[in-house]
Amino acid sequence: MREIPLQENLAKTQPLKDFPDLPLAVDAPRRHGFVARGTSLLQAMTEVIPVPDTPFWHAVAEQTYGYAWCLIDNNQLCRDCVHGSCSVSLFDSFADYYHFAEQMPETLDITAQRVVEYINHVHRDHTADGQERKIMDAWLASTQAIYADVLHPKAEQLRLPDDELRTIRYRVINAAIRALTLQARHEQGPLIGDDNTVDAVALAAVVTHDACDRRHDNVANEYYNVLTFTAAHTGVESVDQVRRFCTDVWAWAIDHGADWALHIAGRLLIWQVYMARYQADVLLDHLTAPHPRDRAEVNPYGDSVLNSLNPLPPSPTPDDFDLRSRCQDKARYDQKLHACLTHFQHCPGCRGYDTATWQQRVPLIEAAYHAKYTDSCCLNTISTYSILTPLDHLWWAADPTARYTGPAGEWSPLLC
Repeated sequence: MREIPLQENLAKTQPLKDFPDLPLAVDAPRRHGFVARGTSLLQAMTEVIPVPDTPFWHAVAEQTYGYAWCLIDNNQLCRDCVHGSCSVSLFDSFADYYHFAEQMPETLDITAQRVVEYINHVHRDHTADGQERKIMDAWLASTQAIYADVLHPKAEQLRLPDDELRTIRYRVINAAIRALTLQARHEQGPLIGDDNTVDAVALAAVVTHDACDRRHDNVANEYYNVLTFTAAHTGVESVDQVRRFCTDVWAWAIDHGADWALHIAGRLLIWQVYMARYQADVLLDHLTAPHPRDRAEVNPYGDSVLNSLNPLPPSPTPDDFDLRSRCQDKARYDQKLHACLTHFQHCPGCRGYDTATWQQRVPLIEAAYHAKYTDSCCLNTISTYSILTPLDHLWWAADPTARYTGPAGEWSPLLC
């Protein structure tokens, strides 16, 4: 990871390429600033960062501190490491959201101190060759990337550096999803997959965020969206190529017992749905399916860089995106799906999740966050189910030929 943030930012000091002339979806619900969805996450933040019980700080706890806390199992990992990684997530947000951070600078000094304590804890209490050190390094690489990003203007003409693989590796670093993927893998043990596999799983996970976010990112001319920069480098619409890659990664995970790969992707998707700021629940409930005649024919394996990261050989039926069909171990897929459906029948907090609309799922996700303080079973079940079931609406969200039909409004592209 060490050189990637520096190299990607240095690339921006050289002439950049213009984005190809491709249609992009921009119809979407309005983007908010910090808006509190509920009250379930302030407790986690105030264990480490003392802040008042106000709507603004509930929103910060959900959006920034909660970005890490909602995506990891706080009961399986070292408690000090959980506090530390969540503190880094909050620390990173001072740069990422500096243009609408409001009262957040009041906590900057104590947040920085908590990051120092995290570094000291890992060096003191964990081995030099342990996963905790590798995870901490990944979190600090995200800090380096995000603070370097401040040097580049937002919401200007869409241009791109020339190295797609470097950009992919940069995206999983600057989103901290590489760090979170390493944590999810560490939860499960024994470790499965090398560094390239971690990058592939992290990339597939961040797609669940970027697919929802793409319409807002398009309005803001935001380059660091997996679907946008894949399209930029291939010159064709990227939904089918990215979908093919994700389907293969998740099939690999099911066949190899790597449930952590499903957990991290599903957790990021439902966190994205939960955030009131993003309004992803409204987006996903108000999309029309693309008409086949409106979509250009694209080779799903047409991106050689994605192919190089793909843990599976090409599918003999590349246009078949059904996850179960791609699995070798279909019995394991069926068993996992059955376990999810059984859970939804009997769990008071999750009951009916499988039949609910996306907006109806929001309180069920919040109930899983409440339960997560002591047990991540509900969170893991919802997350796993989210990846096992057809994700058509997710891909519609990224597809420029699908239309958004819900409420909309004016908003600043700086809110991306």
